[in-house]
Amino acid sequence: MIPVVAAATVLGWTSGPAAAGVLYRVRTGDTLTAIAAGHHTTVPVLARLNKLDPERFLPVGLVLRLPERRTRQSLAPYVARHGDTLSQIASAHGVTLAYILRVNHLEPDALLLEGQRILVPQAPQNRQAIRASIRRWADHYRIPRPLALALAWQESGHQANVVSAAGAIGVMQVMPGTRAYVESVLIGRPIPDTPDGNVRVGLAYLRHLLNLFGNTQRALAAYLQGDNSVRTQGILRSTRRYIANILAIAGRVGGTSA
Repeated sequence: MIPVVAAATVLGWTSGPAAAGVLYRVRTGDTLTAIAAGHHTTVPVLARLNKLDPERFLPVGLVLRLPERRTRQSLAPYVARHGDTLSQIASAHGVTLAYILRVNHLEPDALLLEGQRILVPQAPQNRQAIRASIRRWADHYRIPRPLALALAWQESGHQANVVSAAGAIGVMQVMPGTRAYVESVLIGRPIPDTPDGNVRVGLAYLRHLLNLFGNTQRALAAYLQGDNSVRTQGILRSTRRYIANILAIAGRVGGTSA
């Protein structure tokens, strides 16, 4: 059975591998714009996927199909040991020999040498480690832990391998342009392309927005809309639900151990 996202849930969306084929049931007050913003997609994509007129009224109870969120396969180096073969390495990491050959640009008859570095799929970082990373960088950038944890949950569900249809990446759903700005202007050096690095970049950017606007809601709006959009258009109606979700999650996190 294809799961239906409960519209009343405080999290507001589902992401990751399980999101392929996820459905959303429309509730009172929903618009395509709001649903698109809450699920990191666009109105044209939703309209095309569901064969809808973007201007049509959405009846309560209508079930919409949400776009799949792709996952990105991270790679890590493996140092070949005596007796290793490419086939054995592939099997041990749950991939095919063809995959190992392709990502390492090797020929099928390539000779594997002891000490040779081979790229293999990186085991996904568990959510406990991701949450620890969020707490650490939240403290570093003087951001309340519940707020940082809630933003990361809204963005990715604390998953490191999520890539949105728009190209936002990782735990904090950082766009490549935002990452470049944070590295070059805010931090001043490249940050490793790891889950921990993604968390650092996202929270460094949030700290920048909090300083820029001096207001949590406007900073969160800018995280979604962009700071120029918030300055010129204010907080869009579709963004208000995004902010409400984050603040609701932060309130729950704040009532437990952060």
